Amino acid sequence: MRSPLTLLGAAVLLSATAHGQSIDAQKITFDYVRLPLVPLPAGTHSYSPEVALRYTDAVKQQKADHETAVADAKSKAEKDKQEYKAQSLKEKALNRLLLDQHKPGEAVIPMADYAAQVYDAKTLASTYVNLSGLQRAQGADGDLRVLVSLDGYTQGPVTPVATQGSLKVSASATGPGTKHGYEVSYKSPVSVKVTAKDGTVLSDELIEATTAYTVVNTETFLGDEELNNYWRKNQMAFLRQLDENIMKTNMKLVAEYLDSKFGQRPITRNTAITVVSDKKINYDEYPQAYMKALMGYKLLADPTRAADAQKQIGEAVALWDKALAESNPKDKKARIDEKVTAATLYNDAEANLWMNKFDEAEMLLARLKLLDISRYNNMAKELGVVVQDQRTRYTANKKS
Repeated sequence: MRSPLTLLGAAVLLSATAHGQSIDAQKITFDYVRLPLVPLPAGTHSYSPEVALRYTDAVKQQKADHETAVADAKSKAEKDKQEYKAQSLKEKALNRLLLDQHKPGEAVIPMADYAAQVYDAKTLASTYVNLSGLQRAQGADGDLRVLVSLDGYTQGPVTPVATQGSLKVSASATGPGTKHGYEVSYKSPVSVKVTAKDGTVLSDELIEATTAYTVVNTETFLGDEELNNYWRKNQMAFLRQLDENIMKTNMKLVAEYLDSKFGQRPITRNTAITVVSDKKINYDEYPQAYMKALMGYKLLADPTRAADAQKQIGEAVALWDKALAESNPKDKKARIDEKVTAATLYNDAEANLWMNKFDEAEMLLARLKLLDISRYNNMAKELGVVVQDQRTRYTANKKS
């Protein structure tokens, strides 16, 4: 089956036939250093990671309560045996006849509820608590203290569910039927607190995504008895796997949260610069602008070369702006016709973004959307998201 074209892949195929034009979207990749959403205090170079398990006491109490329940069950069973043993034969016969009381059996041990796993906090901290652009301190003397607090696996409702479907009724035939299983819900809330060396709290948040219940289904069986047998044998292993899965998922969310809020790491950008050419009409500014923009974009990975990057990108913008000055989208014979205008607007908007001229970038994208060319609408929407994110980060750091 043919795979759908990606947004960038589709852009590469852009072409126009007017004047024998060739409109080629050249795929490019470059890195840029993403600014943090929360600016760090001047002189911040290191951080001390810590993970706190806030549920360990609850787990200890849960296990202690179960041990008490087991001891009580055994004590009661032993007491019943002694009382039965102290009865005369006549009392035993009468109790059996009148009260249907028989010889006491062994203690009925209550089944333990699943207890959240208690992980190694230091291992979690070293594995998942990272801040790009900063050094991990050897002890607790980092410029930042990053505290990740786990509330542990929390069991939600376990609900019987029945599903209708086609079941095998014989070796060669199937028929409609009902399968039975359980729907299991669970969560594991996580909080993150980041504090500067002077005690200033930079962030103290409950990661919202970790507060919602996740729902999964067990295997299904033809009858309730089979389901119950399966659950008795496999419940603990099933829930333990959910516990491990959600811990890893949530700690990855923590890593993403910290990186976005406070990190300064290189981000790879995949985009395109469109180059226009024609055998009869001069479009020399387009390959020139392409080379200048590409050189400028490649310099964004090195903050010390910011001025050089701005110079190269600015020269590309000047060429595209000059071309847009003669834009005539309604004239198919114009040098800067509708399709060339659209390609130029996108090139120009991307370049203005990396010059931190966000208003200009958004204005160019607005002009592009007015042309209402579906493929460019999609590209403008994606670029608009990047513009908003960069504007937010740039503004926050500029204020600081």
